[in-house]
Amino acid sequence: MNSPLQKAIFRTGAPAATLIFCAFFASHIRPQGIPQSAEIVELTHTDLFSLPDWQRKTVSVNGFVLGMTREQAFEIAQADNLRLLTNLAPKTVGELNGPCRRDESSCKVCRVKGPWIGVDLFFAADRLAKIKVSIPPDDAVEDVKKVNVARQFKASTFHFFNHYSDSLRNLVLGPAEGKEKPALRGAALTYVEYDYPQSGLIVHTTIDKRDHPPKPFDLEIDFVSRQGKP
Repeated sequence: MNSPLQKAIFRTGAPAATLIFCAFFASHIRPQGIPQSAEIVELTHTDLFSLPDWQRKTVSVNGFVLGMTREQAFEIAQADNLRLLTNLAPKTVGELNGPCRRDESSCKVCRVKGPWIGVDLFFAADRLAKIKVSIPPDDAVEDVKKVNVARQFKASTFHFFNHYSDSLRNLVLGPAEGKEKPALRGAALTYVEYDYPQSGLIVHTTIDKRDHPPKPFDLEIDFVSRQGKP
């Protein structure tokens, strides 16, 4: 779930820059292994969950696509007035917003002179292996909420991310057994993970077991490679 560093970024965002999507790079940078005939669905342009057989679609989040090289990800960021910053725990205040090094396994995506857009990129063997989309908490500053990438999603996909509930997850993705992990031993706050390997999605939420019934919050969605047939 959101690290203390990520939660601090959500709650103390700098003034937001205007959200600009670079359609040229999104449509012209294609990861190796994805045929030219394959349709790439950009979530800021198209309602993914309304498409027939959506589980088989190749997803793009603000231009970032699974399988693209690290270099391509940096090109997408630069073209769209974004910067990739380190996810490593800072040793000094000056390192809090340090650039993501080329050898780091994950980076957070921020506006230039602005806050985190709620996207983290995870690399393996120098290729993008996971895209995490995080929804800001209710107490996040308004500038952070404005630039969150899920605000740009469309129709039913927008509703799923911005008005999430377990019943909605069951309706859109189907039922799945939740894997629970207490935030601390004996703590009421519990992390819950729902895996959808055939759709290439992992849903992360947090619940407070003192609530009856527990209401999920701190939503994160991972886009990963699909396993098996949807």
